[in-house]
Parts: sequence; structure tokens; C-alpha cells
Amino acid sequence: MSSTLVLVHGWGFGAGVWRPVRRGLQACSSHALDLGFYHPARTAFPTEDGFIAIGHSLGFLWLTRHLLLEPDLAARCGGLIAINGFCRFARSLDFPAGVAPRILERMVSRLGIDPRAVLSDFQRQGGLDTPLNLPATLNAHALAQGLSWLAEWDSRALLPAWNKPLLVISSRDDRVVTPEMVLQQFQPGAFTTLEWCEAGGHLLPLTRPEWIAARIDAFARLHGAS
Repeated sequence: MSSTLVLVHGWGFGAGVWRPVRRGLQACSSHALDLGFYHPARTAFPTEDGFIAIGHSLGFLWLTRHLLLEPDLAARCGGLIAINGFCRFARSLDFPAGVAPRILERMVSRLGIDPRAVLSDFQRQGGLDTPLNLPATLNAHALAQGLSWLAEWDSRALLPAWNKPLLVISSRDDRVVTPEMVLQQFQPGAFTTLEWCEAGGHLLPLTRPEWIAARIDAFARLHGAS
């Protein structure tokens, strides 16, 4: 189990969101990307073959856009894991289970007034009773851009071409990405496995880090480079 794990966080977080999960991993080395919501962006993939790419929430959508659209990069990836993830977030005519666009528009408007309140509210919605302390270096522009990705991006058409292992980990009590949203986008099959956490909300890397680490380790043992 020598594959490198590439970890991509979701909206409103930074690479540090993975610390609890990384502490629970058994044998894999890990490389956390950063989308720049708090700190300077770091989005370079590792150079070795056989890495496993793991995205939480928006991080999985970001991976589908930046990995599946680059054949050489996709060829070097040995497997994908979506944690509270999706290929489409916003509601549309062919995706009625999605989140209403007006909710994202309201968040964008509030970011210009009180970004910390927006992030704290989102963390509570995601399942944290007490929101995390936020760094002083919030990047409101990057946060607004991330909301535009959630509103506009749609990678559902890309996923059928992925012919390697995909593990989709979701929570039955997720109020952000509901089970209905998950089931409309992912179907178990030859390459795709769905696994459900009964309770943990939308922020499983924070609310169930040891459980998530165990599933990542098991996936890496099965599908990692030897």
C-alpha cells in the first residue's frame, strides 16, 4: 500500500481540514492540496504514478474538473474517493434534487458583508455544533469564486469515462448534499461503490475522521500501487 493520497478540501476550508484524518491513516503518504480560501493556493499533483485522489464536497467536483479532463493526469491516478461529494451541486432542470441557486446567491451577497458569519453558518449546517476558529487570512474573492463553481460546474458527463475504482462515501443525515442528491449522481457498478455513514453530517473528515481514515486505508490496500 504505497500509493500517495492526494487530498482536496471542500468549500470554506483549507488543507488543514484533513489533519484529523491524516492522523488516523496507517501506511499511506498524503499530499493535501489547497484551493486558496485561507492561504495561497497549492494545486500541483504529485509526479508519481498510481496516486489515489480524494475530494471532500467541492473538492471532489474540483478533482473531476482538473483530473478527468487531463488524460495524462487521469492515467496516473489509480482510484478516486468522494467524501460528501458530488458532480453537480446546484439545482437544474435535469437535476431537481440540487441546491436552489438562490441559496448560493445569498451566500455570495453575505460574503461581502460578513464572511465569517457565512462560514460559521455553513459549518453548523454541515454538522459542527461549535464552528471552528477561522484564520485571519480569509480570501473573500476565492470564497466567492468557489461558490460560483458550486453554482455552475457540472461534471456528470465526465464520470462515465472513469473506468477505475471509485468509492463514494456519504452520510445519511447530510443536510448539504442529501442522500437524494447522491443517488441521482452515483450508481453502484463495476467500478463504483457507495458506502453510507449513518450519522456525521456533511463534514465527515471532521466529525468521523477515524472512520474515514479506515475506509481510505481499506481502499488503498485494494487499489493502491504495490
